[in-house]
Amino acid sequence: MRRVVAKAEWHQEDLFPRVGFIVTNMSAKAVSVVRFYNGRGSAEQWIKEGKYALNWTRLSCKHFISNQVRLGLFVLAYNLGNFLQRLVLPSKIKH
Repeated sequence: MRRVVAKAEWHQEDLFPRVGFIVTNMSAKAVSVVRFYNGRGSAEQWIKEGKYALNWTRLSCKHFISNQVRLGLFVLAYNLGNFLQRLVLPSKIKH
């Protein structure tokens, strides 16, 4: 059975609230469903950032262990760049 959970967010700068809908088969309370899908959306944004910024999907080695090492190096390079960005940039443009 599917159900629809409505989610309304009111932001200070907006004239009208932002309304969204989640279609799910979860039987949890509406607040728990929204919290679950918000967390999932954040994780998917991080994955998308890695795919487009670092080409994580370009794992062209023939062996699994080689691809694992290559992905680890991509993650290390990304985290190093992110750390240096937060360390050096002024607070106004840090994020």
